Amino acid sequence: MFRAILLLILLIAAAPTTNPAHTNRLAKEKSPYLLQHAHNPVDWYAWGEEAFARAKKDNKPILLSIGYSTCHWCHVMERESFENEKIAKLMNEWFVCIKVDREERPDVDQLYMTAVQVLTRHGGWPMSVWLTPDLRPFYGGTYFPPVDAGGRPGFLTVMRAIEGAYKDRPGDVEKTATQLVNILKQVAEPQAPESPVTIGPELIEELLERSTADYERQFGGFGGAPKFPRQTLLELILVHNRHVPNEQRMKMLRHTLDAMADGGIRDHLGGGFHRYSTDAQWLVPHFEIMLYDNAMLSWVYVEAHRQTKEKRYADVARGILDFILREMTSPEGGFYTAFDAEVDAMEGLSYLWTLEEVKSILGAKDGEFFAKVYGLDQGPNFADPHHGTGRPDKSILHLSNGIDDETDAKVAPMRQKLYEARRKRKQPLLDTKIITGWNALMIRAMAYAGKVLGEKRYIEAAAKAADFLWSRHRHPGGGLWRTSRDGVTKHFAFLDDYAFLAQALLELKYATEDERWLKEAREIANQMQERFIDRQGGGFYFTAQGQDDLIVRQKVASDSPLPSGNAVAAMVMRQLGMVDVARDTLKVFAQQLELNGEGMSSMVEAAIFYLKDNEPIAVGPGPWRGDRPVTPQEVAANIVSTQAAWVNPRELHVELAIADGYHINAHHAEKDLIATQLSIGGQEVESIGYPEGEERKFPFSDRAIRVYSGAVTIEVKFKKSMTGQPPVRMGIAYQACDEQACLPPITRQIELNTP
Repeated sequence: MFRAILLLILLIAAAPTTNPAHTNRLAKEKSPYLLQHAHNPVDWYAWGEEAFARAKKDNKPILLSIGYSTCHWCHVMERESFENEKIAKLMNEWFVCIKVDREERPDVDQLYMTAVQVLTRHGGWPMSVWLTPDLRPFYGGTYFPPVDAGGRPGFLTVMRAIEGAYKDRPGDVEKTATQLVNILKQVAEPQAPESPVTIGPELIEELLERSTADYERQFGGFGGAPKFPRQTLLELILVHNRHVPNEQRMKMLRHTLDAMADGGIRDHLGGGFHRYSTDAQWLVPHFEIMLYDNAMLSWVYVEAHRQTKEKRYADVARGILDFILREMTSPEGGFYTAFDAEVDAMEGLSYLWTLEEVKSILGAKDGEFFAKVYGLDQGPNFADPHHGTGRPDKSILHLSNGIDDETDAKVAPMRQKLYEARRKRKQPLLDTKIITGWNALMIRAMAYAGKVLGEKRYIEAAAKAADFLWSRHRHPGGGLWRTSRDGVTKHFAFLDDYAFLAQALLELKYATEDERWLKEAREIANQMQERFIDRQGGGFYFTAQGQDDLIVRQKVASDSPLPSGNAVAAMVMRQLGMVDVARDTLKVFAQQLELNGEGMSSMVEAAIFYLKDNEPIAVGPGPWRGDRPVTPQEVAANIVSTQAAWVNPRELHVELAIADGYHINAHHAEKDLIATQLSIGGQEVESIGYPEGEERKFPFSDRAIRVYSGAVTIEVKFKKSMTGQPPVRMGIAYQACDEQACLPPITRQIELNTP
């Protein structure tokens, strides 16, 4: 009943109160993100042949704008630029404007995001990319303010410059587009190793050490702020611990799970988790709630409970799953996509509290007790970054000192009262799009939780959602649709959708012992092979064979926050007895795994499962390397040379020599940049001393950026003498840039014998 009322409220809130002044082609779409732009004065097209033909006919560049419905800065750019009549008039005059929902078309987003990352220092959404009429990118960026501000060029300035370049300097545009497409083609195909690589237990252990080397000892988690849960890494730690128990890594994991469960990243009233924490201590979240985050986190908490017998982890998992069933499940059983971060353009508004509000609902005595448990007695902890005075005036609920079972039982009815009161507030937008792959992640989590926790209702929910996808998300050819909304299916599915669904169906088979799910998993896996596999080169492409609206077909092995589709496909194929396909998939990414395994937790997990029943995989040098163009990753590796030396038995120095004309971001760079970071596995480190770097101003930024150039020394101190200890393994992560653009971030490995 509540879900129906909530949907009705959302529909009423979304309905225009007056006749809109403008309506464009997006009004015919089903994506909530595209519909948000249906009444812009911009003459938007959806991605497709109609727009491409118009660009070719008029010889106009394409302005491709990519975002998603719950993206805060996407909303900001819409209000500032796309609803601005003057800006929209010029957009319509100079460009063919295409709007893409990245959740509907992750292939389009993935390809052009790579181009933007090459052209600029970082990526993100909203993303604006300018293409030639044949879809080749030549310029791009993320959020642009409407006009010049603080030395930063505004959207109007950028558009004028691009329109002028396209009209007056077509040779420059053609040169840039050709270079970018060549880079995209190079990045799209994994390269064979220059020297033999063996995927075996030793490499797995090394990659686990490297992946957990940036463990943050004070507040838990991995890496600094903004701090993401890193679900695929948490799952990898748990899976490896099943086969090779490691007490040190399990301590890291438990610290992380406890800190997230206590922090503001968790919605303590509703039960779900927000997308990430803006700070190091998990207190202030970015308030979006994504289905995939909660699917993967619930699986992690269930598995942590199974291994540790910790009751609290089961409680957290139940909180997540009950939230999904209560607020993010359609009447037909499919799971919705996301909750927006903002209400009335104010981030997190519906989740925030004052002490007075809590006391007015709970009464003075209970209110004071609740405030002490959830940190309200410490004063406000949240200041809206875009509105107000900049001083904290409201609070995010968090467990400031943890919680025991007795206290939890006492505050449970108080939480329910506050939750009921919160339901009466205006709610953030719920994106009711149903995505096959994201649903599959939740089906897997529900089925596994039902089996482990003895909760039949979770298994039933998983089966209902699987039935929905099986009946509504398959097209007549036996393949899958990517999305549906209001009964309308759209877009052919991608590798992730097939791989995740096959994995989820296998989990349902284990939970129910019903052979039907195994049969359906085989059917999906067969369809996946037919549409995506590279039978000659190994592995799977992200897009299906025959898709003709992308200039490059990519193979992807790195995790995003989502698991790699290739990694999950390898796991599924092994489970279904197609071991050769799993082996060939692991082989094709062996070089990438050895060099950048820290970003490939799911592929490492796939290797663990493969090695459980099979011999290590030896991968020799590739025969085609001689005349192959150098990849951006290889260029980046050659820009920074490294040397390490012992100063004394407890201290070593790592020297970086950065090529002329290039720089790398300092360790203390701004949080939206990729900072240089040294990670050390398996050793007790007292401190790592980074130089401050120098502040420099670049054409692509409105502010000075702290960078390293020339020679740089990083000082490492260990807690004890390293004499006679095993060799020290280090990884130095950096992103190399020149005055105009950046190369992909990489991690270089360093090994040094001890004194």
